[in-house]
Amino acid sequence: MPRNLHHILDSAEIPPGTLEILAVCVDRVVSDPTFRSGGYRAGELSGRELSQLVDALLMVAIKQANGAARFVNGDWSEIGIVMPLVTRLISAVGWSADVMSKFLLLCERAGAAYPLDDFIVQTNAVLAKIENAKGNWVGTSLAARTAGTVQRLADANFPLRADQAQGLLRILDALIDLGDRRSAALEQTEVFKSVQIPVSAMAQ
Repeated sequence: MPRNLHHILDSAEIPPGTLEILAVCVDRVVSDPTFRSGGYRAGELSGRELSQLVDALLMVAIKQANGAARFVNGDWSEIGIVMPLVTRLISAVGWSADVMSKFLLLCERAGAAYPLDDFIVQTNAVLAKIENAKGNWVGTSLAARTAGTVQRLADANFPLRADQAQGLLRILDALIDLGDRRSAALEQTEVFKSVQIPVSAMAQ
């Protein structure tokens, strides 16, 4: 676990340079050969060191520590601090089933405090690269867990702005393409059934 992570979790004021050092760690992860598209067992976190580093960067390495300053003490109100790190990591390698599972764990622990706009950007980036996973999501609960996070954040942020509703709907459409029934049901709820995605957005 990066030593600087403790500054994020335990320090009342995060020391200067901490986030910059963790950003270097993110660059180290996304450049790892594990995430080379088309490689042998691409995206599988078989090494303990890499898996632990991803846990740390996604703030899920520690389940609970009541004496911490943030996050693992149950208070996720400052989660925006680490969103640039999370976005960089997830947008690049979130297609990996192992990484996506850890990302969804972060979303589940943060609950309604997770920033909806960031989630939309991050998850749409993941689903745009889903072909890199070579079917490794099949047989997992990732699509259902993602749909559950969509529902939780949609409820927590209701009423949604039009762009937010459209962003979540694009996620649900992609999950339906993966065979997720929960997403199909969600599209028929009050939040989404009247939402239309602009043709220009669908072409992107």
